Amino acid sequence: MNKRDILVLQKKIKKADYYLVLKVMLLIAISLSTVYTATSYRTLVYFKKEIIWTGLGLLVYFFVSLIDYKKYAKYYKIIYIFNILMLLSVFIFGDSAKGAKRWIDLGIVNIQPAEFAKLFIILTFGEVLILNYNKNFTGIKNIIFSFFHIAPIFFLIAKQPDLGTSLVIIFIYGVMIFVHGIDFKTIFKLIIVGITSIPIAYFFLLRDYQRKRILTFLNPEADLANSGWNVVQSKIAIGSGGIFGKGFLQGTQSKLRFLPESHTDFIGSVFLEERGFLGGMILIIIYLALILNILKIADSTKDEYGKLVCYGIASIFFFHTFINLGMIMGIMPVTGLPLLFMSYGGSSFIFGFLMIGVVNSVKIHKI
Repeated sequence: MNKRDILVLQKKIKKADYYLVLKVMLLIAISLSTVYTATSYRTLVYFKKEIIWTGLGLLVYFFVSLIDYKKYAKYYKIIYIFNILMLLSVFIFGDSAKGAKRWIDLGIVNIQPAEFAKLFIILTFGEVLILNYNKNFTGIKNIIFSFFHIAPIFFLIAKQPDLGTSLVIIFIYGVMIFVHGIDFKTIFKLIIVGITSIPIAYFFLLRDYQRKRILTFLNPEADLANSGWNVVQSKIAIGSGGIFGKGFLQGTQSKLRFLPESHTDFIGSVFLEERGFLGGMILIIIYLALILNILKIADSTKDEYGKLVCYGIASIFFFHTFINLGMIMGIMPVTGLPLLFMSYGGSSFIFGFLMIGVVNSVKIHKI
């Protein structure tokens, strides 16, 4: 590396948004303490692995930050094909668990391709909007044709089946076409179509266990011993935390094994039991600050592609946070969406850092 390359690198580093990664590290600090609480009575493996994932994630973040995000627009067709092939590989090489085929075992680590598919669809759909739809949408015709880009990804994920991630894809699509520009008449038509499609989706597209989750959401006490167990125990954990919480390592629901998936899907329940309502408010404020930070970077660039990418990524963080926290409180159905940077998991951690790296790239290389 010559002197010129070093100067360019220093310039990029100076342009980085350090408040962005600071918020992420606050969430990870909370996550580590909660994972330790949820699993230390059994093993420290999860706690140690999360430290490793954090280190690897930071490397991914710094590497991706230095790549000019506009290159993704240039190679969007290649990224799109790779996205489809990656999701198809799940059905060939994936491992089945709990009636679903979502993970690929690479020996050292298991990865969930659907996690990364969400980011890849943002990187490709943003360029499709700019190339084919100028500055706005008008009419259902544009909605139908633009959705053709999303549809293969959506159906491949739904086929696994992964209802939560499928819904994220739909939400990303809605946010990106709204930010790009869509008339309110078309929005109204889209809402009507969406509402009328709910019964069709429930009876003909959802599987039995997915319909059962919805019924459990409506009345979790109806099947306490089975499908309603997780939600009811989660609500007990949250309620017992009160205003100030029971204190670090003082939670009982996970330690006594009443709360399944305590270090993954329901990690929020463990945290709220220990830290109470006030801790929960702090957690929400950090997530809100992170999302607003991403939107601030989006609005600071004159490049439409960078703006769309950032809004798409912000929509992922919002949807995951809203659904997961709603799920553990019993006001949203159980979907299996992790609380990003909180729930234990290698794929979700790397995926989160990858997204933050892309956002930081927009900040560094923005027009």
